[in-house]
Amino acid sequence: MADFAAPFDEALGAHPARPFLHDGPDRAGIHALALRLRDALAARAAGDEPVCLVTEDRAVTAAAILASLGGGPPLIVPHASTPAVLDEVRRAVPFATLLTDLPRDPPPGCEVVVAGKPEPAKGVRIRVVRRPDEPFVYLYTGGSTGKPRAWSKTPANLLGEALLLARRFAITPDDRLLATVPPCHIYGLLFSTLVPLVSGASVVGETVFFPAAVAETAASAHCSVLVSVPAHLRALARTSWGAARLRLAFSSTAPLDERDAEGFTQATGAGVHEVYGSTETGGVAIRCRAAGETSWSLLDGVRWKIVDGRLCVASPFLSPDLPRDAEGLFRTADRATKAGDGFELAGRADGIVKVGGKRVDLGEVEERLQALPGVREAWVWSRAAERGRGREIVALIVGDATEDEVLALLRDVLPAPAMPRRIRRVERLPLTTTGKRDLAAAVQLFDRIDR
Repeated sequence: MADFAAPFDEALGAHPARPFLHDGPDRAGIHALALRLRDALAARAAGDEPVCLVTEDRAVTAAAILASLGGGPPLIVPHASTPAVLDEVRRAVPFATLLTDLPRDPPPGCEVVVAGKPEPAKGVRIRVVRRPDEPFVYLYTGGSTGKPRAWSKTPANLLGEALLLARRFAITPDDRLLATVPPCHIYGLLFSTLVPLVSGASVVGETVFFPAAVAETAASAHCSVLVSVPAHLRALARTSWGAARLRLAFSSTAPLDERDAEGFTQATGAGVHEVYGSTETGGVAIRCRAAGETSWSLLDGVRWKIVDGRLCVASPFLSPDLPRDAEGLFRTADRATKAGDGFELAGRADGIVKVGGKRVDLGEVEERLQALPGVREAWVWSRAAERGRGREIVALIVGDATEDEVLALLRDVLPAPAMPRRIRRVERLPLTTTGKRDLAAAVQLFDRIDR
């Protein structure tokens, strides 16, 4: 095991007197809740059948993780709790028990376990019994860049990365984290649950995302670290931060515009560390434009190379489900070029479509759109053409320019096959709670405007 993957049991048992939630009991209360959950879930789940964790409560999430590490059943964590998503999850990874923080109607044939809240406890802790390479969490993604599926994760994947991040950014028991993203996505799970667990830092329990509330909470709770996404950071750059004093901020799940990064740093004094990775790969690389970094630098323990223009990575954080070549490298869907000691991303390889027999790079079309005067944001995708069997390109834009003005300007910079067949202007691009683009919502919005 790599040097940075310290004994997980020791890391999770450290700082017992420190609170996990900034206004909650000490960590023994989380461990006591984990023990109760382990016993309650083990009595219901058969063998290694996963339990579905549906909550945005960070204390319950932390306790459920500890319960599974301590011998309880594996967990499946869906990206949303709607009936449709839970039905998808059950088809991918069958479960008969749902663990939640609030009473709710279960899917047919399921039993609900309500976790309750952590209470003060002294000298209580749960021991890690799972092997470092044993899958214990399945993260069910929404398919923003592919088909929805569940990715398995091991203690070495999740806790190893959390320990590495805590050490790289010197996160200690003196830090308090505030997140604008929920813990049901790998980014929120790592940064707002697992990093506090292994570092002794505390975290604000609520997921706060309204800009004024974020600044007020950061000040009143004396937060030093913000965990956010580009869509939120853009608004937070225009927010008055008052007495809040951040020392660093993180951004992930989507590209962060350079202007938004600069604006946030000017507003808060904190540099934004962008994290590049995915659910299946875990964290891959970091950059901070406030520190003059334009290319991505690898996290410790990550190897990479570029093969046929595609970024390939090997890492202790890769899901066991991923295919690897003879060197242990996984071929991502991202195109990249070498830059100094790191790399620069050049769009997704799966963003290439054929229109009228010609190859079109959707990422390039999007970049051209966003460079036009009067266009602040753009989203380009392809769909089946209304006539014939081919594909056509459509786009949503945010800005002051009209659809006709944009099309007229595009004719000077794009070849005919790359021209969007239709462009529709919207107030904002549809995003998920983790700041990722919501393609299903975008298609519905586009079709509604088109009628």
